[in-house]
Amino acid sequence: MSHSEVPAGAGARKGSWRRRLAVGAAVFSGLCVLGVLGTLLMVMYWLHNPTESQKNCCWEQDVTPEWTANTMGFQVPETATDRRAGLHTNVQYDVALLAFTVSTAEADRFLGPLRPEGTQLVRNRHPREQGYTRSDGFSHLGLPEPETFVEGMRIGGVCHGDTKTPEGQAVRLCTNIYAHEFQPGTTRIYLWAGSDAPLPKPPN
Repeated sequence: MSHSEVPAGAGARKGSWRRRLAVGAAVFSGLCVLGVLGTLLMVMYWLHNPTESQKNCCWEQDVTPEWTANTMGFQVPETATDRRAGLHTNVQYDVALLAFTVSTAEADRFLGPLRPEGTQLVRNRHPREQGYTRSDGFSHLGLPEPETFVEGMRIGGVCHGDTKTPEGQAVRLCTNIYAHEFQPGTTRIYLWAGSDAPLPKPPN
């Protein structure tokens, strides 16, 4: 047999080997993708359905509403009652929470200077299911998560400088705002602010 001659079936064997390699690579890639998707789904599930240990994890002690309001850059109305606050910290981001109850008229006076000109607070058109909790949410403060309310709920947000008012200029963290009129004439304000940079810790 000359050097130019190829044994019968050699091309087929070579092609078959390449096909097996391609199939193996495709299967491996598919398993990797499924693994990544599975991990993402598990993380999303844990975020939206935290365990009891996760709910109690990473909350700072000695957090007061006064300290939290100053850290976030808000002036809570003097008439506010049922003031609650929390600071949740982890390796990815920190979250400051502040909630208080005022008359609806007082709530409007508080919210007005924080609303960028030409905008309005909006209704909650995509509510979460009742009982929904999150590891960095208001359930830690003994309150239902504001995302679960529709009736009487108004939603907005503000960052530093969004308004030219003194109140808007004082805001230090981008904050989600929820105003829930849970009974006629009475509104609970929820303020949720996340920060990629570590937030200062309250004094002991």
